[in-house]
Amino acid sequence: MKNFFQRLRSFSLNLGLVEQAQIVASTAVIVMMVTIISANIILQKEFEFLDFVSVTTAGIIGFASVYFSLKYGRQLEEQRRELEALNTVAMVVSKSINLNYIFSNALHKVADILNTEFGWLYVLQGDRLELKKTFGADFGFFSEKMLSSKTFLEWTEEIRTNKETNLTEGIVFHNNLQLLDIASWVSVPLRVADKSEGILLLASTAKDFFPARKVNLISAFSNQISVALNNAHLFDKITESEKRYADLFEHSPDMYHLVNAEGIVINCNLTESQILHYAKSEIIGKSLTFLYPPEMHDHITMILNKSFKERQEFRGSEEQMMTQDGRTIDVSVNTSLVYDENNIPVLLRCVGRDMTEQKILEQKVMQARMQAQKIDSIGNLAGGVAHDFNNILTSIMGASSIMRRRIPPSNRNYQFVEIIETAATRGKSLTNQLLTFARRSPVEFHPVNLHDIIEETLRMFEPSVKPFIEVEKVLSPHVAIINGDEGQIQQALLNLFINARDAMPNGGVLTIETNVDPVSDKTVSIKITDDGIGMSKEVKDQVFIPFFSTKEQGKGTGLGLSVVYGVIKSHDGTIAYVSEPDKGTSFTLVFPLIQGVPKDIFFSSKRRITGGSETVLIVDDEEFIRQTLSTMLSDIGYSVTTAAGGNEAITLLSKKKKFHLVLLDMNMPQVGGKKVFQKIKSLKLKSKVIISSGYNDAILEGSKFSKEIDGFIQKPYKMEELAKKVREVLDTEKS
Repeated sequence: MKNFFQRLRSFSLNLGLVEQAQIVASTAVIVMMVTIISANIILQKEFEFLDFVSVTTAGIIGFASVYFSLKYGRQLEEQRRELEALNTVAMVVSKSINLNYIFSNALHKVADILNTEFGWLYVLQGDRLELKKTFGADFGFFSEKMLSSKTFLEWTEEIRTNKETNLTEGIVFHNNLQLLDIASWVSVPLRVADKSEGILLLASTAKDFFPARKVNLISAFSNQISVALNNAHLFDKITESEKRYADLFEHSPDMYHLVNAEGIVINCNLTESQILHYAKSEIIGKSLTFLYPPEMHDHITMILNKSFKERQEFRGSEEQMMTQDGRTIDVSVNTSLVYDENNIPVLLRCVGRDMTEQKILEQKVMQARMQAQKIDSIGNLAGGVAHDFNNILTSIMGASSIMRRRIPPSNRNYQFVEIIETAATRGKSLTNQLLTFARRSPVEFHPVNLHDIIEETLRMFEPSVKPFIEVEKVLSPHVAIINGDEGQIQQALLNLFINARDAMPNGGVLTIETNVDPVSDKTVSIKITDDGIGMSKEVKDQVFIPFFSTKEQGKGTGLGLSVVYGVIKSHDGTIAYVSEPDKGTSFTLVFPLIQGVPKDIFFSSKRRITGGSETVLIVDDEEFIRQTLSTMLSDIGYSVTTAAGGNEAITLLSKKKKFHLVLLDMNMPQVGGKKVFQKIKSLKLKSKVIISSGYNDAILEGSKFSKEIDGFIQKPYKMEELAKKVREVLDTEKS
């Protein structure tokens, strides 16, 4: 009986307004029927057939009305409640795009509407389900180890209930779940764009609490939550995109500002405030001309007028902006217009790139080019001087060689002949240095004596040394033979010597030391030390960077030490330095020694001169050279004929006069040595040809001519050198 009344009470509470109205109406019909029948009985009135039909019809109609009202009215009421519930959940999830708010309130509202005791909301993050919210419990529904299982994730993609016992095999639930006495549960997937993004799970202690209709309603709730979840994800993506754009705008390497039609800056990026040393608030709201020096104001006003009135945009406009401390920086500005819905320009976007460092570098490059052009001009002049000087030295050196052969050593004038020859040899070394400087000497690696190069470089450097600077040499007694190019090494040493000199404006000591280790390291080191002003840490960090210089404008190119570094590396060497402010600087260059080279090849020795009886034609436009060479070769047995230039030589050769050898000057006016050689070839003469020039053999490089001649000898030369070359060519058969 008690259960009957409980069910009756529950039934009455679940009745809707329509059902209640129908029951009241039906009750009224029944009361009316009972009243009619009772009245007839009390009045002892005979109950006629029509009365019976009327009462019966009213009763049937009343009971039919109650039956159908209860049946269909309850369905309508359930639909109404479902719609209200969906609307309630929709309102909850649409109030915010904050996922935590959505998860918490949606789960709470669904559980409240369905009158269920427990709820869980899981969301897929990567390849794992993460528990986001719970209702009625403080732990998850499933075991933690299940949440990343691929099989489990596939299982959650469909609606699941506790009735599907055959489908929960292998699914591990949380250990504490049994404490809740759950009798029924349902799991519904949250789908976004046909992809499962989580699950909504509800549970109750009552059996069969989730019939099919309620599961469908929960599925509708999950769709509402899924839509909110999708909207939140989209909002997060938009927010993240806006953050990235804002970060790109603020930290772009270029300066950005936005200007309205009145010329007022309404926004700028962080880069601009940092470069100009203003706070953003100090720029925004100011006139655009505020960022420019006074002399640029008219130009900026003109740009604004052309932009807004003539709709003109600018590309690569070179301007100068002014920083807070009054410095000007070079900028390249690009502009673009922003239009409103009426196609009227309302804003001007300005992008400014700081070109200050580039301008400074361009100036340095221009200065370096000008310096290089000056050096090239000086080099050409030096090359020409060296060539002419070598011609003069040829006469001097040749004449001294003849005198040394004709005067016995016991003659008191013999020592002066030695002096002349030694001086001429030093002059030859000097002209070779000039040719190297003029780049008329190619880069050529071969065994060289490093000590000889140091001595020659010092002889060239010492005339430029100030009288209050002392030069000290401490050279190793061991011979230092390396594989190198004299010109490059000499250039590197000269750069270091000049830097040391300039670092001692008030005088000091320049020390050059060498250390040869032929046993363990098999290296030779050169240490160049000055006691000048030294270098700070900032200078030391940039010492080998091209164009970096601490010297005054016009007094240095900034290439000296970078050239030194390149030369040392090309010789497989190393360079190190030590320097402190006011304590001087020391550079140490280390080169690998080469083994197996006879040391005596670097020392002069008396050689036996071998002559001959062949006929020789000497072609040179310098009379002293012709006379000297003729005497040198005649003295050792050759039959010599001379020609005062190319035309005279061609005349002699055209007469088919036989010459075993032609000693041909390369550089002659009117007809040069090359044309004479071509004439020899055209006449099919069998004469061998030696080219003689004040330049070295670099002038022949890369030409077919260099492979057709029989030999080359560079002026000036001693009698021994000339005799050796002539005999060598005459004794060699042409291949």
